[in-house]
Amino acid sequence: MAARGFKRVSRWFPRSSAGSREEDEENNERNSLLRSHLDRQIVPVADFGEEAKALAVHVEPKTVALKVSMHCHGCARKVEKQVSKLQGVVSFKVELESKKVTVVGNVNPTEVLESICKVTKYAEILAAP
Repeated sequence: MAARGFKRVSRWFPRSSAGSREEDEENNERNSLLRSHLDRQIVPVADFGEEAKALAVHVEPKTVALKVSMHCHGCARKVEKQVSKLQGVVSFKVELESKKVTVVGNVNPTEVLESICKVTKYAEILAAP
């Protein structure tokens, strides 16, 4: 029993002395499996440095204007805080007197609307400024 367990364990570790033909075949099989497994994991890497920069330059920020129900400075602060959390926002302006919010950045107008509706009772997208 002990020799059998030793044989199972020892087949994974190389020996300094020359082994039998069966052990050599097992080692070759194991090495070829390892090589084929490693070959599948190797992924060629392409350099997208210049293309990525070119793509980043062509993206123009969008301007989204919304009419939002704000009646006090507390409401305006809630809207400011919610808009600042959005990803892709470059700048924004909250005008309490005219109840207007303008968001500039790489954002989706419906996502901005949904986000602001979480903190206010009413909001709607205005025509493009």
